[in-house]
Amino acid sequence: MTYTRGMPELSIIIPAYNEESRLPGTLESVSRFLQEHGKSYEIVVVDDGSHDATADVVQNYCANHSEVRLVSYQPNRGKGFAVRTGMLAARGDLLLMNDADGSSPIEEIVRLEDAIAYGADIAFGSRAKPDATRTVQAQAHRKFIGNTFNFIVQSLLLPGLYDTQCGFKMFKRSAARDIFSVNRINGFGFDVEVLYIGRKRGYKITEVAINWANVEGSKVNVLIDSPKMFLEVLKVTFASWVGMYKPQKRPRLPGEGLIGVSDRDRDDSTG
Repeated sequence: MTYTRGMPELSIIIPAYNEESRLPGTLESVSRFLQEHGKSYEIVVVDDGSHDATADVVQNYCANHSEVRLVSYQPNRGKGFAVRTGMLAARGDLLLMNDADGSSPIEEIVRLEDAIAYGADIAFGSRAKPDATRTVQAQAHRKFIGNTFNFIVQSLLLPGLYDTQCGFKMFKRSAARDIFSVNRINGFGFDVEVLYIGRKRGYKITEVAINWANVEGSKVNVLIDSPKMFLEVLKVTFASWVGMYKPQKRPRLPGEGLIGVSDRDRDDSTG
């Protein structure tokens, strides 16, 4: 892969809402691993209108870690809004969304990088894709609800994907800029919309089985948020029906299609 000069190779986007207790450990583990990983990186923490000391915790960490920066706003807008804000603000060649709770060990990033190296535009971690070599520690009721939600998602929008909701997704920069400039879902259903836009626009998507462990303090309320996510899936389905996710047609370049016009003379922003 060719990296953009002057830009970090990796951007880690961490959406955070009232994460003053869990975020410090995640920041430390991510920073430590990436330093050992030997690549240039930045960590973008998006404070999604927190009411606790999340912003202060990040600011204090930034004082001794120049590679970390904070994006903060009020009021709370939802995880989808936070991830979109971070993705569009990030400067890296590869962009990873990573949950603040650290449930997906940062070491699993290597598996996603390998998938990108083998041609994927988007690689995302999966807790449900069959793989006997991976360990997933999830609460039984959440696993049941997750499987039910995935059945709906596969039936309506994304057949063949086992786990759209894992908060560990990597994008090539061009794919991220294209997809996150279009997606509009602000709630937890945004993952479905993002992956659907990616598939609709022809990006190669690879699902990668990863190790994962449940961490106490989830912000997802299964009784309240599950119905909301279902409605968001319906919104994505309707938006697709009316053509909202189709790539915009670019104007034809002078001489395009004629013999002698090379590919490098053309602008293909969707990869």
